[in-house]
Amino acid sequence: MKIGTFARKFNLNISTIRFYINNGLLTPDRVGGQYELGRECVSDMEKILKYKKYYFTLEEIQLLFFMEKASRFQDEIVLEVCADILKNKRKQLISERDALTHFIDEIEKEIESLSKFTAEHATEEGVPFSMIPYLYCPNCQKPLKLDSASLSNGKIQQGVLSCECGYIATISDGIILCKDYTEETPFKAFENVESVMAMKNQFSSTYRMLITKTYIWIYNKIASDSDVPRNIMTGPFTFNFLLEYIEKLGRDNTFIVFDPSLKRIEKIKKYLSAWDYSVVYIVGKPNELPLKHGTVDIYIDDYSTVNSLFTYNTFSTECLGQFLKNSGEVVGIFTSYLNAPKSLHNFKKDHPEFKPERMTLASLKYQWSLANIKPVEEKVIGATTAGELHFPQNELGEVVELHGYRAKKEAYKEK
Repeated sequence: MKIGTFARKFNLNISTIRFYINNGLLTPDRVGGQYELGRECVSDMEKILKYKKYYFTLEEIQLLFFMEKASRFQDEIVLEVCADILKNKRKQLISERDALTHFIDEIEKEIESLSKFTAEHATEEGVPFSMIPYLYCPNCQKPLKLDSASLSNGKIQQGVLSCECGYIATISDGIILCKDYTEETPFKAFENVESVMAMKNQFSSTYRMLITKTYIWIYNKIASDSDVPRNIMTGPFTFNFLLEYIEKLGRDNTFIVFDPSLKRIEKIKKYLSAWDYSVVYIVGKPNELPLKHGTVDIYIDDYSTVNSLFTYNTFSTECLGQFLKNSGEVVGIFTSYLNAPKSLHNFKKDHPEFKPERMTLASLKYQWSLANIKPVEEKVIGATTAGELHFPQNELGEVVELHGYRAKKEAYKEK
């Protein structure tokens, strides 16, 4: 039969059949310049597949074929050598089987320990007392009144925050809920986005590595004063930086995490609860947050501004900038789509009102400058490759660059 028919018979590629021919495992006839594979090739192919199923290497299969064809198994020495090869393979497989059995047992123990970890390490989170002086009305910037408070482990679990102007927020299960919060996230660019890990799981290994490198750059920029207590803020639509680096950033800090989605904040709260750090969880949009202006030392822009642009058509920098102290810093990550216009345009499928032309680092810098926050450093971490898809919206052949950037808030000067 012709090589194409032969390949289909064994559900293999023609290139695979040619590989076996070139390595002497199949010896077809040549008829009219084309391979003709007969019964012997069929028998040899069946043996190849059998030996591969037994985890024999190409070299081992070649040796077995050589000895069989050279002696037709009529030589006692050949038979002994073949038997030794088979016995050694059996011994190897038994050893690997025993190792796999051991590894399976170890994995079972890991699974059991994970369930115990969840039960033993989860702590009851709430609003720390140290945050009370920073809880201000977002409308009139006056201290909020706390009523009907319920405490546990020195933290506020339940309560009502109110202002004489009519602003009201509640504290439920240790989470501050603003009036117009949502259950589901309005950011729809990825599947299962409520899960903190879901977005990164939809990235290629190349893109994830670039994010990891950018995270290292971000951490190095904010780690120098790690012994000084700071208020560190991140959100909305944040990725994984805080989850990966909260231990390294230090226990003396207070972390403020916000998002418009209750489900997402609950998920982040569950992830971070094992560390029992001072974390304030707020569900609401940037303009609704009950925080005093000038509260935050560092704002970590972990894709928050760009995801805000996808969702709300604004970077939210004006609102976020108000929370920074004078000399406070923004350190963040930015994906440049200058060489990926089609990929960027694909985000409109999930967010029709999104304006791709605004998604540039220059635009983000300009918006920060309107809040008196000036860029002080930028680094191109690296670029993706053109031969693979790196995220769901990516067009094959287009590449994106990942940047780390840092900006600092300047004190307003009186004229």
